[in-house]
Amino acid sequence: MLETNKIYEMDGLECLKQIDKESVRLVFADPPYNLIGLDVFVDINSYRRWCKEWITEIKRILQWNGTFIICGRPPILCHLLNDIVNIGFVFREWITWHKVDSITASKTYHSNNYECFAIFSKWIDRIFNYIPVKSKTNNYSAERNIGSIWEHCKISSQHKEGTEHPTQKPLIFLERMIKTYTNEGDLIVDHFVGSGTIAVACKKSNRNFICSDINPEYIKMANKRLNQKTVGDFSPSGHA
Repeated sequence: MLETNKIYEMDGLECLKQIDKESVRLVFADPPYNLIGLDVFVDINSYRRWCKEWITEIKRILQWNGTFIICGRPPILCHLLNDIVNIGFVFREWITWHKVDSITASKTYHSNNYECFAIFSKWIDRIFNYIPVKSKTNNYSAERNIGSIWEHCKISSQHKEGTEHPTQKPLIFLERMIKTYTNEGDLIVDHFVGSGTIAVACKKSNRNFICSDINPEYIKMANKRLNQKTVGDFSPSGHA
């Protein structure tokens, strides 16, 4: 079993294989999207075979009431949904991140101003902590559960929590997910840690983590974020 609250430089699949069976409450996966301009595999079938390898390991390490979250965009997530269900997961919900300031200039397709989080549980029962938000209209009670479309700007290198990572996720989103699907002291795994947002969210919310990445620059970036005093202190260039 790997030591907790550390970020390892290793292949994600190898990281998962070194984690004990049914020891993890939440796995958050933000894999390469297999899109042109990012990390592109030979074909969709090769990508799906690769994903199924590590998703099978996720099922092994998750506790019976654990949750698996995977990031992406159609068509990749559309291809993977059935694969994940066939591995034995229960599909629960789909959260869309509307990037309020991100518009793609194109005349041949609609703007890709969103990303998605597909959420699965290992079993019908799962941990789900109700975190109400204030209602903005009179159509609801004073407090209600948050909807499935979450709005936030794109996290660029100019954002107060931004790094040089190209697909960084908002800290406020991952903190909310962690608090919803886990309890304090639980173990969370992110084997594509990238800029380290999951690790930072775990540290802020009193959860344990095991994270990995094959990119040493991302690991340096993530460890630097873990050591900062506040989100606003971080600068990829090393200047506050």
